[in-house]
Order: sequence, then C-alpha cells, then structure tokens
Amino acid sequence: MLPLVQMHPMVQPQLDLLGPHQPHVKHDMEYVSHHQRPQFARPSPSLHNTDSTPRAFAIRSAQPAPALHRITTSFIRSHAHDHSSEHSLRRKTPSGTIDNGYDGSVAHLASGPPPLKHMILPASSRIFPTAVSQRTPGPTGVGYHRSSLSGSSWPYQAANPTGRLDGGMEPLSSPPVTPGGWGMGSANMMANPTAAEQASFLQPIPQQSYHSVSGLQPLLGPGYHQPLSQTVYSPGGYQHPQQSMMWRSGGIGDYRAPIPLANGYTPQNAVVDSAFMPSQSTIHGMPNAPGLGQPHPFRLPLSSYPLDDGYARHAQTHMAHHGAAHQGHESLAQLAGHIAQGGSGGDVASRARFKELALQQAHKTYNDLLLYLGNAKKAHHSRTGSLSRTSSKMVVYPKPSIAPLASGTKVRPSPALSEPTVSYAQHMAQKQAAARGIAMGGQGMMGGGFNQARNLYSTGLQQRPYFETGSPLHNAKNSLEMLTNLCEQSGWKWVDGMLLGGCLHYGLEHYEDAMEWFKRIVSMDASHVEAISNIAATLYCMNRHDEAEREWSKAIKLRPSYLEAVEHLVGLLCSNHRSQEAVNIIEYIQKSLRMSGTNGTVREVSETASEADTASTATMRESSPDNFVLDDLNNDSPTQHFARTADNSHVPGFGSSGYAIAGTENGRMILLIHAKGNMLYSLKNIEQASDAFEEAVLISAGRQVQGVRSLIRRIQTVLAPRDMYAGQPRGAVQANLSAPLLLSPDRAKLTAQRVFASHGGLLPGLQYVPEGTHKKSVVATTSNSLLSLAKIFQDAMSNGGPNAPMVRQPAGVGDILALYYLSLSLQESPSTANNVGILLASVQQTSTQVQSGPPMDLGNLPPIPGIVPGSGLSLALAYYYYGLTLDPKHVHLHTNLGSLLKDIGQLDLAIQMYEQAVQCDGSFDIALTNLANAVKDRGRISDAIGYYKRAVSANPDFAEAVCGLSTALNSVCDWKGRGGVVLAGGKFDRWHVDEQGMLQDVRSQGQGSGLMKRVVEIVGRQLKESSTWGVGTLQDQTIMQLVAQLRDAGAGITDRGLDVEAELRKWAGRSWEGSRILRLIERSTRAAMRCWYIDKHVKGIKSSAGYRRPRPPASLSIPSAPTVLPFHTFTCPLTAKDIRMISQRNALRISCSTLRSPWVPATVYEPPEPPAPYFKVGYVSSDFNNHPLAHLMQSVFGFHNPNKVKAYCYATTASDKSIHRQQIEREAPVFRDVSTWPSDRLVEQIVADGIHILVNLNGYTRGARNEIFAARPAPIQMSFMGFAGTLGAEWCDYLLADTTAIPPSTLRPRRNNLNLGDVFRDEAYTESEDWIYSENIIFARDTFFCCDHAQSADGHNERNMSWEDDQKRRWRMRKELFPKLPDDAIILGNFNQLYKIDPTTFRTWLRILASCPKAHLWLLRFPELGETHLRRTAKDWAGEAVASRIHFTDVAPKQQHISRARVCDLFLDTPECNAHTTAADILWSSTPLLTLPRYEYKMCSRMAASILKGALPKSEEGERAAKELIAEDEKQYEEFAVGLVNRMGYQLVREQDGEVYGRGEGRLAEMRRLLWESKWGCALFDTRRWVRDLEEAYERAWGDWVDGRGGDIYL
Repeated sequence: MLPLVQMHPMVQPQLDLLGPHQPHVKHDMEYVSHHQRPQFARPSPSLHNTDSTPRAFAIRSAQPAPALHRITTSFIRSHAHDHSSEHSLRRKTPSGTIDNGYDGSVAHLASGPPPLKHMILPASSRIFPTAVSQRTPGPTGVGYHRSSLSGSSWPYQAANPTGRLDGGMEPLSSPPVTPGGWGMGSANMMANPTAAEQASFLQPIPQQSYHSVSGLQPLLGPGYHQPLSQTVYSPGGYQHPQQSMMWRSGGIGDYRAPIPLANGYTPQNAVVDSAFMPSQSTIHGMPNAPGLGQPHPFRLPLSSYPLDDGYARHAQTHMAHHGAAHQGHESLAQLAGHIAQGGSGGDVASRARFKELALQQAHKTYNDLLLYLGNAKKAHHSRTGSLSRTSSKMVVYPKPSIAPLASGTKVRPSPALSEPTVSYAQHMAQKQAAARGIAMGGQGMMGGGFNQARNLYSTGLQQRPYFETGSPLHNAKNSLEMLTNLCEQSGWKWVDGMLLGGCLHYGLEHYEDAMEWFKRIVSMDASHVEAISNIAATLYCMNRHDEAEREWSKAIKLRPSYLEAVEHLVGLLCSNHRSQEAVNIIEYIQKSLRMSGTNGTVREVSETASEADTASTATMRESSPDNFVLDDLNNDSPTQHFARTADNSHVPGFGSSGYAIAGTENGRMILLIHAKGNMLYSLKNIEQASDAFEEAVLISAGRQVQGVRSLIRRIQTVLAPRDMYAGQPRGAVQANLSAPLLLSPDRAKLTAQRVFASHGGLLPGLQYVPEGTHKKSVVATTSNSLLSLAKIFQDAMSNGGPNAPMVRQPAGVGDILALYYLSLSLQESPSTANNVGILLASVQQTSTQVQSGPPMDLGNLPPIPGIVPGSGLSLALAYYYYGLTLDPKHVHLHTNLGSLLKDIGQLDLAIQMYEQAVQCDGSFDIALTNLANAVKDRGRISDAIGYYKRAVSANPDFAEAVCGLSTALNSVCDWKGRGGVVLAGGKFDRWHVDEQGMLQDVRSQGQGSGLMKRVVEIVGRQLKESSTWGVGTLQDQTIMQLVAQLRDAGAGITDRGLDVEAELRKWAGRSWEGSRILRLIERSTRAAMRCWYIDKHVKGIKSSAGYRRPRPPASLSIPSAPTVLPFHTFTCPLTAKDIRMISQRNALRISCSTLRSPWVPATVYEPPEPPAPYFKVGYVSSDFNNHPLAHLMQSVFGFHNPNKVKAYCYATTASDKSIHRQQIEREAPVFRDVSTWPSDRLVEQIVADGIHILVNLNGYTRGARNEIFAARPAPIQMSFMGFAGTLGAEWCDYLLADTTAIPPSTLRPRRNNLNLGDVFRDEAYTESEDWIYSENIIFARDTFFCCDHAQSADGHNERNMSWEDDQKRRWRMRKELFPKLPDDAIILGNFNQLYKIDPTTFRTWLRILASCPKAHLWLLRFPELGETHLRRTAKDWAGEAVASRIHFTDVAPKQQHISRARVCDLFLDTPECNAHTTAADILWSSTPLLTLPRYEYKMCSRMAASILKGALPKSEEGERAAKELIAEDEKQYEEFAVGLVNRMGYQLVREQDGEVYGRGEGRLAEMRRLLWESKWGCALFDTRRWVRDLEEAYERAWGDWVDGRGGDIYL
C-alpha cells in the first residue's frame, strides 16, 4: 500500500503577496550550498574603489515585506480579485478531471489562460522616496565627503531605547505601541560566525500582509516561489542565549537585522523589528512613509548596495564606516563636545564631520520612525480586528552575508571593538555616556547655526543615555530641527540634508513641507532625479496620482537608468490597470539601455531540418503606447539620454547583460524583465511573455547561449550519460537528445552545477552581483523565468488554445524537462516538482536508454501495481513525493498524485490522496472535483454530490464541477433546480424542474433555467472558443512547409489537379483553421498509405524510404476538449451540431497529441500484404472481460470463416478470469494481452501482424486507447458496438449501423473520405446544423447490433420448451418477486441505469400509471440513492396513489437479470437514451419493448428501435408489432402504453397437478408469443448471420479502399 504523506493540522496559509519568493529548501540544499561555498564566506567582486567617497549615502526605505506564502495553492478566497476560471488549465480525462495548474497556484487567481498563474495581487500603497543623491562623485568637501556603507545596516546606535517608548511620543491617528522585541536586534553579520549562526544565514523572510490599497500590484507575481529555508523566529520575540556573547564585525554598525523587502532585498539601515511591521499600509492617507533610499513598494527587488544610474558610482570611493577608514566609533555627541572644547573640532574638517554624523544620525532616526509607524499601524489594526489573518503570524528573516569592500576583501573589525560586549548598541551607549562629562562651548567657523544644532544634540544626550532617548516621533522632530538649522546655515544649499529633511517631514505627515524641501533641491538642480522622484512619491501620497505619474516620467526621461522611478511608475500604472503601458515603460528602458550592436532580437537557426521557425530571445516589439507619459520620453533618443551619463565601460561586467549597465546591475534588469513577462502573460500576450522570460534566463546564463534551444541542448548534452554517444554518428546523438532525459530529483538538482561547471556551478550572468539576499532573489527569479518558460511550452503542448501560438516551442517533452531540471537546480520548488511529474507521467518508455550510469535512486518509494520501475510514471511518482517533502500541504501535488494513481487503476489510493488535498484546502475546487469523480466511480454517489457542491460553491464558474454535479444529480434523479433548455421549440427537453422540484412547461415559459441551462451554456461557450483554435497558423512559411510535406506524402498522385497552396490560403485566418489543418494532415496520411500499397502491390514499385508522414505545424498547439464528454451527450439536451463538435474536438485532441508523440515515425506505417487468402482483422478493446460487450460478442471471434477473416484480439486490460474472457482467449485465433504495453509497442505489433482492418470496440468509453487509431497503423479503421454515436475522427473510416439507428438524413452531405480534395470540399459544411456523421457508414441488412445470447444467456438451451411451460415458469417467478401484487396487475418495467431517465420521461410514466389503474412500475435501485428521489418526485407530481405503485428491486447478476426480465409485461424504454444491451436482454426474455426514437440525430436514442426490429420476424405480423411498439413522439408513446396495458389481462388457469398460473390475454400477450416464437430464427440472436454480414462488410470496404472508391456501403 502507498503510505500517505503525514499531514500537519490545518493551518490557514498566508496570502501570497510577494514576487519571486525565496526557495523553500533546507540550507544544505541551498543553491550555493551545492558547491560547498557558504554565502557568508564568499568574497564578492569589487563595487567601489577606495580613493574617494561617494557623494551621498544610498539609503534604503525601511519597508516591510508582505507575508511569505509557502503554499501557492491555498489562498484565502476572499482576497482573490480575478475569478475568471473559465480559462483555467485543466484536463478532463475519461477517468476524471486532472489539474493542469502546473505551477501549483490556484486557478481562480490566474489572469488569463493561466498555465503560468502569475498572479497580480493587491500590494502596498506606501511609497518611500529616496533620501540619497545617486550621482557621480563631486569635489571633496562639505556636503560631498560622505561615508558609504559596507553592509546593510547603519553603523551607529539606534535612536530608540530598549525599554519604554511612551516618553515624548506624540501619537498620530494610530495609537503608539511598543513594538515587540524593540531594540533587541539579531546578529546581522559576524566575522567568525558559529555553526548556529551560519545555519541561520539563509533563513526565509517572514513578511506581514496587511493591505489597504488593493490596486497596487506586485509585478514579479508568480505564486509558486518558495521561502529560503527552515524558519527562525525573530529575535524580537526570541534571542538565543549565546547571541549576547557573540562579537560583531566592525563593519556592522548595529546589532540588528535588516528590514526585509519583497524579493528578499534588505535595506541598509533597518532593524530586526521591522520584520514585525505590516506590509505597506496607509497611514493617515499617505501611501508610504518616505524611505531613505531606493523604495520597494511594488515588489520590484532592489540590490543591497548603493544604487544610482547603474554605473556612475562605481568609480566612487567606498569608505566602510567603522572600517579601516575610521578607527573607532565617534558619536555625534563626542564630536560636538570635542568641538566645544576648542580642540581640533573647531576646524573645517571637524565641522564637516559633525555635519556628516548629524546626517547619519538623522537617517537612523528616520528609519526608526518608519519602524515605529509600521508597528503602530499593525497594533491598531490588530486591536480593531481589521488586520488580515494572513498578517498575524510570527515572522522570520534571512541573515545575509557580510557585504564586501571595494577591494573584494571582507570588512575587518575595528580595534575599538576587538573585545566582546553585550551588544553593539550597548557599546555605543557606553561611549555616549563617557562623552556626557565633556564641557560644551566655543564658537566655530559655522557660526551660531552650527553651534545651535551642536548644542541641541549634545545637550539632549547629556540629559539621558542612549538607551533612554526619546520616542521615534520625538527623535524625528529633534533630527528635523537639527537639519533645519544646518540647512539654514548653509543657505539652503546642503542638498543631502534637504533631501533627508524632506523625508522626515514626509514621515511626520507634513506633506506640504516635504514638497517644499524637495522642490528647493529641484530649484537648484532641475535634473536631480532623486528629488523629482521624491516629489512624485509625495504627490502620490497626497492622492495627486496624475502629477506623481508625470514627475516619475520626468525622472525617467532625465535618467533611464534610475530604476527607482521606473519601478514606481510601473507599479502605479499597474494599480490603474494599465499593464500595457507598464510594459511599454520597461521596453523603453530596455531600448534606452541596450548597447550598440545588440538589437534585442537574437535569433538562432533551426536545429532540425523539419523546423524552419527561428527562436527569438528577446524580441522587443514596439507596440504603440496608449495615451501615456512615454510619448514625451520618446522625444529624446537613447543617445541623448546617455550623453548625460559618464562612460563606465570599465566597470566590471559592464554590458555583460547586453545592456549598458554594470554587471552588478544585471540582477535588477532580470527582475524588471521578468516582471514584464508576468504582465504580458496577464495580458494574454503569451509569445512576448515567452520572449521576456527567455531574455531573463539568457542574461543569467551570461549571454553565452544563443537562445533557449541552445541552452536546452547544452543541458541535455551535459546531463546525458557520457558513454551514451560512444561510436554514434551525429544524427544518432541528436535523435537521442530529442528523447526525454529521465532524471530522478536528486540528479536533477545537480543540473546547474554541471551545466555551469566552468563558473563553479553558478550562473555566469550573476558573477558580478554581490552576494546577499538580492542575489538569492535574482537566482530565484531566474528559476521562475525558466519555470514560466517551460510551463508556457508545456501548456502549448498539452492544452493549447488561441492564446498559445508558440511559434518557437521546443519539440517535445524532453526539451521542456531540460528547462524544468535547470529551474529546479536553482530553486527547489514543489510547484516545479509538480510540473515535472505531470510531464513525466506522459512518458511511457523506461529510462534505460538514457541512464547507463548508476541505478536511479528514487528513494524509498513503495512499489505500486501498474507502475514499471524506471518508467516515466515511476519518476512522476518520485517527483510528486519529492515535492511533498518540500511542502506537505501542496494541494496540487496531492491532487495530481491522486490522478496518477487513478489513471493506473489504484482508485482507493487515489481517493486517499484527493482527501489529503481537500484536508489541505477544503475549498480547492479541483481537488474537490477530482475527489467527487473518484468516489462516484467507487459508487459513493451521495458523497460525490456533496463534493461537487462544495466545488461549485468554491468556484461557481468551474465547468468541471458544474457539469459533474449535473451528471451526478441526474444519475440519481435528483432534479430539483435542474431546469432545462429550449431545444427545437420545446420538442425536446420540454418539461423542466424548478427549485421546488415541480414541473414547468418550457413551451409556456419560453426560456431555459437551472443547472442544465448552465451546463449547455458552458458547452456553447467552449465550442465557440474552440473555433479559434489554430487561427493564424497558416502563415506563408507554414503554408510552404505544409505544401511540401503533403507533396512528399503523395498529394501529387492522389490529387493531381488540386492547388493545395491556394486552398490553404483560403483557410488562413478563418474559424476552424486548426481543425481543418489537422484533418488535412490525417487524410494525407491515409492517402499516403494507400499510395504506398498501390505502388508496391499493384504497380510493383519498391519504395525503401516509404512515404513521408505530414506533421502538425509547430505553432498548432494541442486543443482542449469540452468539459461535457461525448458519452455525456447521450443524456444532455444538445443540438446535432453541438454533439458533433464535442466528438470532433475530442478526436482532434487525441490526434494532435498522438501525432506530436516522439514515437510516431516520420513516415506512414507500411501497408500490409494483400489479403491472401483471408483478411487480418484486429479488434482492440478494454472490455474483453465480464462486460456487456463481451457478453454480446464473445463467440464472434471464433465464428469467423478462417478462409475469409483471421481475428486478432488486442486486450488492453488484464484478465479478470471470467468465463467470457476465457472463451475469447480460447476461441480467438490470435489473442494478445497488451494491457501493460505502451502505445508505440502496440502500434508496432499491429503493423507487424499485418492488420488490414482495425476495429475500435471502445469508441469514447472508459479504457479506450484511441491514440492507437490516431497513429493510423492499418489501412482501414472502423468502430462499432462500443459507442453509440459519431467519433468525429479522421482516424475512424467506418461505423457499422443500420438505417434505423443512423438515418441517412443525419449524414454529412459529402460522403467521400478518400483524398485531400474531399477535405477542402466538405469543410463547406462545418457550420451546418443538421448533420452529425462524417464517417462513412456500413449499413447492415438487418440490425447492426450483435447479440450472442443464443450461445450463452439464460435459456440458450431451451429450444424445446413449450409456450405453456414458459408461461408457468414466468408466473412462478412473478409470485416470487412480487407476492403481494394482485393477480390482475400489469407490470411495466425499466431496468436501465437511472441516469437515462429524464423529467419528461418520468412525467409520461406517471401519466401512464394514472391512466392505467392496474399498472405497476418496476425499477431498479441503479443506483440505490435514486429510489428516494424518484419516490418523492412521484408523490409530488402524481400523488401518493400513483407513487405507491412504483416498486424497486436490487440489481441482479447477469443471468438472473435476463431470466427475471420475463416477469415484466411491457418494458418502457427511456427515449432520451435507450436501452442497448438491456433491450437485447428484455427481448431475449420475449417481453415486448415500447420505445421512442426521440432524436433523429442521436444514435443512442434510436438503438432500441433497431434492436427491436432485429428481434421481430420479417413478416407482416412483425411489421405490425414494430409499428405498435415504436412511437413517433411523446404523446404517441403514452397512448401506445395506455392502450396496450388497459387491453391486457390475466386468466387464472389450474393445471391437473393443481398448479395455478395466469395466462395473459390481449395484444401484449400476442406480442410476447410472437417474440417467443421468433427468438431462434430472428436476425438479432443469429450471431453467425451477423458475422457473415460483417465479413462481407470487410470485403466491400477493402475493395473500395484499393480501388479508390468513397462513400457509404449498403449490405
């Protein structure tokens, strides 16, 4: 047995609001850990030189990140804003619904036809304007000499105490609150970390998710990214007892962890408690408190180093504060006291140093203010109960590595910090306290203003030590006052102070003041992009969005490389649902930054002769923006933009991305382009989205590969076993590479290490990006771009649709797997494992051909019957289990694992997996629907209905759930709310059922209603959408390719006068383009096989190479199938056109997926030798067991005349050891159990057997192997006995029927199905309403139905029994079954499954009962639950008197069922879907059958009439009986029944031995005797007659094929 995954108690998952989350892996599996290169120990390339200092500090906003969500599928539904699930990617199979949400996200959050399910979710409204001037270095001096940071934390003490915070606090609207763990920072970095600290370096970021503005959206929104590693709770709530004794690096100014931002970016001066801040929520209407650096409000990740124009700063000096440049840790108070004593502090350098430290302290103060405001907001919402549940969890954070110095060496501890102390904050407090005794005084060069600021600060510090400093609000006001004095003293020329002061005003909600400060800067320097961007942020928080947009646009115009403005503007546009304009912004930036010689379109020549399409790595198509701000930007060329920028080509890695940016900026460009891909996908521009994802991947790969195909080939070549290609020619190697490379999860995780071995297993394009959380984010984003790209290709291959015309899609499963393997090696993700599992489940060959190394280690997976070790299924199972080790509550993994188990027949195990999925997410519609399907198959109809209802409640638009619920309710006749449709003016489905369960006449209502109307509307919508499949495929190049292939396949021989190219051009751009192309390809395959046969066996021409098989164009994706399957149309009130199109759509899906299979050869299969002396006929079926088909046909295969036909039986299911199976195995000349064979092996066996005619005995029923027929292994293929309807398939040439079952009026007008010209001509009837059959029909002489009861059924040895003896036996059985019935009772019966009963039919039956007082209705509990509903309905519709005359019995075994059928006086057939096998059973018992062929175009509603005619004698009496038993409409059906019943009676007869029996009298008794007497001579039960007719049909069909004749065959 398969052990279930141990599940944890249900925990409501958090709403996923991040962009690319960090991968959820154990730290020993982290990306860098594969190579034993711990991140904290790896030096990074130099970012800065040391000979000068940057002009300004690069401050990062203290912006919290949203809640991290590990489970991408369990969302709180109330947060979803897009419920358009009709495009959701799901696959309906005969055995149930399987989800195709490959990435593991919920479908209802998908923005389009989402295989990607990249979600655009509500994000923050808060914006942090920067307080940094990011420019080229200025002259040394005041205002320019600044100390940059070496780490991600500011190197001075925080301005807030560890204790009480209420002193001096002036509350805003949000009440003040002490943040949890305030002042108890976590170790940020250390020079010599302990093992415990090393383990915590790679921890995931905990992020809260309170959202106040739903419009702002994260642009990196795939919902399948995982956290980094095991969680570590914030030291704010917990601190390791040993941490206080660990010394910190001198390069780290504060014993606090950084504030985590989205995508893993961590700002530089943040404290650990920021992890407790809710995500960017509105504070008094301001969108965000202004940040002191690059903001991150829209989830665009920022780097953990100073940012400006992308490369100008790299020539600047990098002076690590508290590093070698400054020994010691002088405080602002110390410096002020030193100056006051008249020492060296009075000179210019000391005053400049004071000014510098004042600015630094103000930065820290402002950061603490933001932290406080966030915590206050969180606490406020927590008290008011408005905080989302998703934001209430304890938070976690990663521990980044030490940032490098410019030289690439690590920061060394300062001598002043060479000994451990309690904490760095306390160490600084000790130094502050030591300075309190220093006398203040003296006048410096800066004058009174300087002294005022100095005295203000130093006096405050003398009043209380550091840990008693005032509240964040108080500190912010003090810092603002100090900055105001210093700015005034400078004559408002101190730009850095003005920039920071504006931010402080912003944080204190003094928006007008903030605006004034920022504008002062712009007045001095109109090109100061930082100030302009901050003005935009301020305008935004003042709800002046249009003005903010213009300001950000201005900043971009001035400096396209200023990505802060880009990110804000893109987010603003997306919040206003202007995604296309946001895409245009990113494309503008790409165009502006693209280096000369890089045109953005890297194309590679096709690597196979059959592919002429080229691959574009990053085609930046110029789409015309809407009325958008870039109209003005386009006035200046990129050259003009960059004329303002210094030449930085000497910077390491400059241009390595293909853009004019430093190598350190590659990550940011990747993130932006990935965001662009997500937006394009949400806009359903799948091809350009694919370009964007490919561009992101190629940048990460270092531009060393020319397109995704080259990358795929490299992966396949590197991962394939080394001895695989020994001695093989290049062509053979290429062929092997195209086969799927099957790797276990452990081997797949080594992909990056091996593919990029020359770079130490690291992504070459990221070699210049500094180590840290940002780089991890970029690696994760690269993995997600690979995942997205692979999933687009996978969806195009598996689901198709009009939105996925992937011109450049890889050839098949093997190529897509290569992308997934690389993605998985970069970021372990349960969603990737899920997608790989889905792909591998479709791979049937074993891995021996590609795995010649050590045996594949699949872990401790239990053996499961039906799964061959080493096969694709076994690997799929391994990946599903592997994914569940990463996320035990990943609902898609549970669901797809359940579907895999269900498909191999492990139904009970499948149910357990579906139940696990539902436990993980009780509102997950797919899992609920899958579970409903599975338990229904197990016979638990009541449970199934409950699950369907839950699925519909969770997602009312989920087609599979709605249709499944309708089918399940109808199967038990629970019709409340069923409603109905208007069909043929009320001729069909006339009587509807309302919500109260009462009847409504559609002829008076005039409109449809209820659940049935919803189902039919779903069908209509899906079929309408299907008409667009493949539209646009016939481009010039594709037409020329297709014409060449058709010509090679013999089109010039079969259709000499046909201008194929001209005809194809007529189809181009029209509806049904895809279906027409595929029909043409299939017709050509059939014609090519005939050409080969004629050449070889008629003309004597040898062809060693054979005839080429045309292939579907690469851009023609696999179509989706409607939710309502062909079998469901039997009881669904649909038009002829709808039924036809449902079958055609399923046939096209089977054909397209089969013809894309790698095992289908490039040529058509060689035709067999001429029949000499007999035809070889293959019968393919899953029902050669105890099944109705075997009951009906078990003698057929041995009855064939050996001189005419030799039967080959291919059983696709294992033996059940029944007598039926044993007889077929014994009597068939050739019987092959192929139940474990893959499709290619079975097809090859059929070809090797030389089969002339291949018969499909399944059609569209459970267990069908229709892909065998789609491969066209035989010249003639036909179908009968398995499916009562059209297959709508080119791979079915003939149906066996008769004119009763298939009236000629329902055939497509054109009947030739031989040549290509026929396809072009008969496509004119595509939109016609009235025809349904495209196949040619072999019309049988009598009934087409085969019934072998004369050889096997109960009574087959009763030829000599007399009529009187049969009547006595019948009466005895009647008394045994219904002992309480009166002797004069007339028993009406129906033994069909209850799903065949519809409201109109049941109403008619009740009316018959009401009109016939002696009549009783006998039904089966088939299923049992239906009895309750039918009794209730009968009582409601006809009253208790009528309802009491309905009797139910259990279903009996086959022989008993046939035997007791004779008790019934009249069988009332179900007109919607007739009795088929049951009709033959009834007639074998000589019971008259009343039927109504309700639909002319539904074979299933006409079968009983055909069977009845076959059972009646060919005489006037037989014709009369047929006229009395086959009604023409509902009214006549009722009249016939009432007349027959009321004229029927019983006369009791006493025999000499005392036995009493009832002798029937009346017309029904006469009909019974007629059937009794004709049973042994009628056509229906003469199996040998049926076989002789069938052999004649085979001979006629073969002759027509050889002679090139088309049309139907009448025997």
